[in-house]
Amino acid sequence: MTFVIIFTISLVIVRNTKTKERYGIYNGLLVSGVQTQLLSILDSGSRLEDVGMRVAYQLARRSVVKVEVNTSVGSGLIWEISDDGIVIASNRHLLMKDVKAGITFCNGEAADAEIIGYSQQYDVGFLKVDGSDVTKNILRHIYEAVPTEDEYTAGIPVLQIAADLTGVGDNFSTGSILEIAYEPVFNTNVIRTQCYSKAGMSGGGVFDAGGRLLGMLSGGEVADDAAVREAEVSLSLPAALISEEYRVLIGNRG
Repeated sequence: MTFVIIFTISLVIVRNTKTKERYGIYNGLLVSGVQTQLLSILDSGSRLEDVGMRVAYQLARRSVVKVEVNTSVGSGLIWEISDDGIVIASNRHLLMKDVKAGITFCNGEAADAEIIGYSQQYDVGFLKVDGSDVTKNILRHIYEAVPTEDEYTAGIPVLQIAADLTGVGDNFSTGSILEIAYEPVFNTNVIRTQCYSKAGMSGGGVFDAGGRLLGMLSGGEVADDAAVREAEVSLSLPAALISEEYRVLIGNRG
């Protein structure tokens, strides 16, 4: 028997919005020391042997952020970049814990964000970093997540990426789509992937081999006798559902 868990970590956080790190060059890109270490692991082929997935990782990781709300931490996806700021999608179960959040981008820079709304039906919410808090250096390193327009097909390879919460590069996994199926806990059809996931990965992204977004990680299936609450089958909300919920939110705010 299995049950669904929702992946968010709760802990005591000391927030620093002026994070500074050492940076280096990787394939012409400016990356942090932690990322340089991780990418060197990828180059060795010990974690991502498929070259295409390495490229997908380098594209997709730029749209993934760490989200800290009150005493909990998870992940989020950069949904929209404009002159007004940066909108980030994450899970409602994380964002409902406060009205403010701390965001850490892939280059290590941090900023505060306002939680701007949630879905009324699904585990989706949105927050925004004001444009005045977005530095040129942040903009040089980030991308909007690009949802795929293709059909979700069982068996296609996927890459799951969340925020790097530990600094040792254990924030991603690879696998394949199992199926699209209704999940009562989330009140909708979800993408079931044969991919490892754990606490803190909630709000991260599921990407195809081209780096395009398929969905947002929201939980996983864990055997009831498992000693460690880590999932081998992950559950993600489809990107199309997130897009529709954002349109509803913007329409209501307008």
